[in-house]
Amino acid sequence: MRGRSGFTLIELICVVAIVALLFTLAALRMDHLIPKYKLRGAAREIGAILKQARTRAASAGQDVYVQIEVSEGRYGIVAPFPKLNNDGTPKDPPELEYQEVFRRELPGDFGKRVEFVNVILGRDQKIENGRALIRLSPFGASSHVIVNLRLDDAPMAVKMNGLTGVLSFTEEFREADELVEDHGE
Repeated sequence: MRGRSGFTLIELICVVAIVALLFTLAALRMDHLIPKYKLRGAAREIGAILKQARTRAASAGQDVYVQIEVSEGRYGIVAPFPKLNNDGTPKDPPELEYQEVFRRELPGDFGKRVEFVNVILGRDQKIENGRALIRLSPFGASSHVIVNLRLDDAPMAVKMNGLTGVLSFTEEFREADELVEDHGE
């Protein structure tokens, strides 16, 4: 008889079981990473909104506001637009009215939602509920800004230097006394 090459049924079952176990472990590991990246993504989006508002203020030559509804988990940009007459033409002399450009909500699903902890404007203003208005002038922000976020017990902070517009992100909460200090982040 000639020798046959191949695998036995038991060997194939063992290999399939090992591969299934590895896929299960990988899926469990990825499940822990998803909330972390959801929080980071939300922080990056808040930073992008601050940058966009700063750019819009510089290009329009007018103040632009980032509006954060802390308790509701919503945020957006409020910008000036010319007031119009009933016929749709701009008023003379020109007048401006502030309108919401867009509004977004923090990400979340299955009861786990990224939420705002607080917004710190300068050294003396800490908003923990209600509405925070961050003024961005054509020359920069009115003050340094910190936006603290969390998902479950994971903290994240977005800090914007009011003068330079430089953003920094940290995986811990920031307080008002850390506004001016840059830690090379």
